[in-house]
Parts: sequence; C-alpha cells; structure tokens
Amino acid sequence: MGTGAACAEPMQAQYYDVGGEFKPHTDYFESYEIEKYSTPTLGQRTWTFMIYLNEPESGGETAFTAAGIVLPPQAGRAVIWNNLLPDGQPNPGSIHHGMPVKQGYKAIITKWLRAPRSGVSPR
Repeated sequence: MGTGAACAEPMQAQYYDVGGEFKPHTDYFESYEIEKYSTPTLGQRTWTFMIYLNEPESGGETAFTAAGIVLPPQAGRAVIWNNLLPDGQPNPGSIHHGMPVKQGYKAIITKWLRAPRSGVSPR
C-alpha cells in the first residue's frame, strides 16, 4: 500500500452488543480536525483496514452509503478502503455506517494507515 510501519496507528478493537452501531461517518480527518489529530510524524488517514472477528446472528453490516455497498460481517473477512482521492483530498465516497446489531454481537479490529507529515520519512 506504499506506507511503512511508522505510518500505522495502533490496532483497535471494537465490540457491539445488540443495538450497537456506528452512525454514518468517514475515517479521514476534516480540515478543521487535521491539526488536532496529527502527531509530529503522522498526518491524514489514508487507508482503513478492518477485519470481522465473528458473525452476528443478525445485523451488523457495514454499509458504504455513497457507493451503495452493504457488506455482511463474515468471520475473517478483511475490508480495505482508501479514505483519500488520488489527488490526496478526502474521499466523501468512503462514508460508511456500522449498521445496528440485531442479534448476537459484532467484534472487529481496525487499523488505520496515515500519510507522513510533510518532511517526515514514511519508513
């Protein structure tokens, strides 16, 4: 994907019980957020890498609303998407919704890759 390990955020796990969801959102930082969430070495989020750890009995799909794609959770399925357009601008088409879990639970792990800050080596 063209990034080194130094451009990765720590992996995060998310757990959703019945009714749990993550309303429609994007993973990139809005222009007014970039300075708040940047570090001395890491800038904008570029890629999202998500893995489903289980399959809820019902619900818990990930819906890419702008693209009209709905992915049911399947244990071991990896979903990867680019949060930026080819010119480096935020990709509003990456908006996604962690749909409500209807029965059971949903567990995922997520890793975000980021662009290096200007003048910082990505490796």
